[in-house]
Amino acid sequence: MHVLARSPRLAPFPAALLLLWLGPTPAFAQVQPAGAPPAAGSPAAATTAPDTAAPSSAPAPTPPPGYAYPPGYPPPAPYSPPPGYYPPPGYYPPPGYAPGAAYYPPPAGPPPGYHEHDGFYMRLCMGLGYLHTSDSALGQTRTISGIGLGMDLAFGAAVARNLVIFGEIAATSAQDPTVKSGGTTQTATSTSVDLIGFGPGLAYYIEPLNFYLSGSMQFSQVTANDNSSSSNDNANLTDTGFGASFMAGKEWWVSSNWGLGAATMLHFASMKLKNYDGRMTATGISILFSATYN
Repeated sequence: MHVLARSPRLAPFPAALLLLWLGPTPAFAQVQPAGAPPAAGSPAAATTAPDTAAPSSAPAPTPPPGYAYPPGYPPPAPYSPPPGYYPPPGYYPPPGYAPGAAYYPPPAGPPPGYHEHDGFYMRLCMGLGYLHTSDSALGQTRTISGIGLGMDLAFGAAVARNLVIFGEIAATSAQDPTVKSGGTTQTATSTSVDLIGFGPGLAYYIEPLNFYLSGSMQFSQVTANDNSSSSNDNANLTDTGFGASFMAGKEWWVSSNWGLGAATMLHFASMKLKNYDGRMTATGISILFSATYN
């Protein structure tokens, strides 16, 4: 104690240690000399740190430069507003695919009755015929034969698919026929002998060949006609009897309802002789061209 009291240089040393242990106080900071630096970690140092300016020779900091395009790339053109709305372009098929054909509605089917045997029926046939007749009266036999016109007309309607019912007129004639009677033969010039019959019939068509078979039952008669210029007389050689007509033909469609073709007709009948006690039989065969509406 006495040593410390007598030594003026060592007296403040315990007080300085106490201050270092307790930390600086505001009062102590105020009594610090003006030229002394502030203590580390003290509020005064933190307060006065911004006031310490960097030496005047240090360069001032600059902001980072803006983005620049690499060398060789020009700057972009000024942005302009987008144009008005346009509809998207038409569809194109992917590469390697040919464009599809334009769509068209499916074709309409054939009209009703197209190439069908239905509804009204009309058959018109005409061609070349051969007629042969034979009769016996008063103990003599007579034959008449010759070539002439063959004809057939039929009108009716289909009653089922490919089945037609009709009324028919059939005729087979011999022009300038050859007459044999009593062992003599002569030609009846300017004369025609005709086998005529009419009656109901049926026809059936076999498809798809358009081939038909036709037949009818007929009331038949044989007549003779004088075709000379001075006279047009005709005479019935027989009374009305019974006969039949059979036909087979083939047709080809030329329009929706018309068909053209060819046919063969067999025509025969049996009748009583006019004014004589005897009978006549007549047979005709014809090759015909036909036109049919159905």
